[in-house]
Amino acid sequence: MERYVQIAIRSALAMGLVIGLSGCSIGSLVGAPTPEPWTPPAATATTVVAAPTATPAPPQLRTVAVAIGTFNDRRELSGQVTPVLERDLAFRQSGILRNLYVEVGAQVTTGQLLAEIDLGTLEDQLRQARINAEQDRRAIDQATARAQIDVRAAEVALASARDRLNALTTPPSATAIAEARAALQRAEAALARTRNDASAVKTRAERALLDRQAELQRAQDAYQQARARLEVEDTPEVRALVDQLAAAVRAAESAVALAQIEYDTARGNEIAAVQAAEADVELARARLDRLINGPDQFEVTAAQRAVQQAQIQLDAARQRLNPDPLLVKSLAASELAIKEIERQIEARRIYAPFDGSITAVDALVGFPVQAEVPVLRLMDNSGLQITVSGLSAEDIERIANGATVSITFVRYPGRTFTGVVRKTTAMNNPLQTPELHITYNAGDLALVVGDPALVTIDFGQREGVRWLPIEAIRRDGGPHVLVPTENGSQRVDVQLGLIVDGKAEIVSGLEAGDLVILPASS
Repeated sequence: MERYVQIAIRSALAMGLVIGLSGCSIGSLVGAPTPEPWTPPAATATTVVAAPTATPAPPQLRTVAVAIGTFNDRRELSGQVTPVLERDLAFRQSGILRNLYVEVGAQVTTGQLLAEIDLGTLEDQLRQARINAEQDRRAIDQATARAQIDVRAAEVALASARDRLNALTTPPSATAIAEARAALQRAEAALARTRNDASAVKTRAERALLDRQAELQRAQDAYQQARARLEVEDTPEVRALVDQLAAAVRAAESAVALAQIEYDTARGNEIAAVQAAEADVELARARLDRLINGPDQFEVTAAQRAVQQAQIQLDAARQRLNPDPLLVKSLAASELAIKEIERQIEARRIYAPFDGSITAVDALVGFPVQAEVPVLRLMDNSGLQITVSGLSAEDIERIANGATVSITFVRYPGRTFTGVVRKTTAMNNPLQTPELHITYNAGDLALVVGDPALVTIDFGQREGVRWLPIEAIRRDGGPHVLVPTENGSQRVDVQLGLIVDGKAEIVSGLEAGDLVILPASS
């Protein structure tokens, strides 16, 4: 660089000297104006002008033409061995980590509680909410049970009232009338028998009473005669006879009293029995008359009113089957509170989403954790796969699900294995980094999570591809090339496709045969 600067300075000095000499000649011919007086400087420096050297020729441009050829459409992708299923687990709520139930390497099952942050008073709130809900539920159940009993009782009362009304309004059958007549006849016959039987009993009792009265009269007469004899003949024999007859009078009096009681009883029984039999006759006659003449209108009206009242009571009882709205509202509020508190508690807990083993723990008990920040990593024990990251959406689109690929592992150089592409629905999520999962069968190779692998995907050959050597592509400001023109080089932006074996596919920007300037060789 310094050499070129010296050459440029020398060339400029030589050119100035020539121009100065030329100026003097032209001035002498046309009459140059008189110059101002010149005062020499106090000191002058001696300038040594070096002889000019030859300027080197510009370098020869190297160009290359856009060619048409066949591409082996093959991609080599870097990946690593990962579990078939591995997930980072995080809390949905920030807080202080209270319990950590697992450590690295622990085997867990689906639904197992792994960690939880401090719950504060949530457990007490949940307990109280459950108590409130249980009280409301019990009150509703008790009210419903009472209402069900009332409904059953009202249904029975309504059925009885309807039966009574039906009995009144249903016309009697000939059989019923005949049975009523027979019942009246039986009652009249029973009345006659009762009168006869009761009269016979009363007659016997009356006759017995008269007999006892006659015996009493005879005893009294004998006693009076003995008393009169005693006044005349006061002897022990007479006195003994008087005492004996006095005892007979007393016995006769008792017999008369007992006979009187029996007579009164027989007469009373006769009256009662006859009255009962007469009542049976009247009842049987009334039944027969009702069957023949039909029910009394007042009875029918009363029966209809009884049915209506029973129906009203049943409707009211059924209305009570519906729980009290205030209790229902209170129960709903308690159940809603339970769900909300349970949701808050669940947001502070981490459960195992599947069976597996813990591969990482990124939290300490007693220290704060942030929501959605992973604290645990869970790996499925079902197997290993290869995960390729950093792919574009276009790459993912080109690779078919189930495509066969070749795999080499850094741990086992020189050996090639076959894998199968397995696409998942997560690839369609724009919020997640595109990944490609590949299952493989490496036999009994001792591979572990994290082992690097090289995945080769062969898409076959593509014919008629426009291409340039990769060295012709310039990258500053986006992929472009320089093309020669009459006015020098010109920039042309290009769109690249595949880059295979040092060749870059030209998708747009150039046509076959276009010349492109290659960078100068260093």
